[in-house]
Amino acid sequence: MKKKLITKILVTIGVVLLLVVAIYFLLKALGLTNLTREQIQSFVEGFGVLAPLAFIIVTVLQVTFIPIPSTVTILAGNYLFGLWLSYAYSFIGLIIGSIIAFYLGRWLGKPFLSWLAGGRDKLEAWIARLKGREKVFLFFAFLFPFFPDDFLCSLAGALPVSFTFFIIAQLITRVTSIGGNLLFLSGEVISYSGFGLVIIIALVALGVTAFVLSLVYSEKLNGFFDSFINKISRKNCKGGVENEKVPTEKN
Repeated sequence: MKKKLITKILVTIGVVLLLVVAIYFLLKALGLTNLTREQIQSFVEGFGVLAPLAFIIVTVLQVTFIPIPSTVTILAGNYLFGLWLSYAYSFIGLIIGSIIAFYLGRWLGKPFLSWLAGGRDKLEAWIARLKGREKVFLFFAFLFPFFPDDFLCSLAGALPVSFTFFIIAQLITRVTSIGGNLLFLSGEVISYSGFGLVIIIALVALGVTAFVLSLVYSEKLNGFFDSFINKISRKNCKGGVENEKVPTEKN
């Protein structure tokens, strides 16, 4: 029975992995794996009234299969739909894509993550770097635009991180990161010249400082996150929902 179960699991993983690879190479063949903002705008505009749906799908793919920064899609959406609609569509697409990426990492494990990272050694380096401060690093990495959020969402699925923490972190950080991209990087709200440039530099410096301090005090912050998630988990248990199992070091 154990052999049959293991065989089924391996076959399932193999089929899903082949599907993921097939989707990636299909997107690559269509020229969708290295899109610029202008290309995204042109591609989405071609769908007419379905442009919002096309944009959300591109945003989902950006987090899961297309290795481009979320900043590119967010700013493309700003030019297509304006500030508020771009915010809403980007938020929907990024949350859906993040959940898919998380479970791809959880279900497919290290073989899939090694492929995303560019090798087993690079993956192990990421895991070693995050050990003991997974929650703190992931939270602040999702908050700022210069981290590979697509890879980190999948990596989170294979780390000792619960889905409860992951989705709460996504809901908080996506709100601020999308707003930050539209506010500071579009050049429409805060300009790249004069006093606007001073504000942008000051905020970048503040963000970097906050990230460094988060790593310095990662143990205390991890404890805070654990305490917060445990309170939510206890409330869920009282309502009849069991705690979620998370991957361990053996995985």
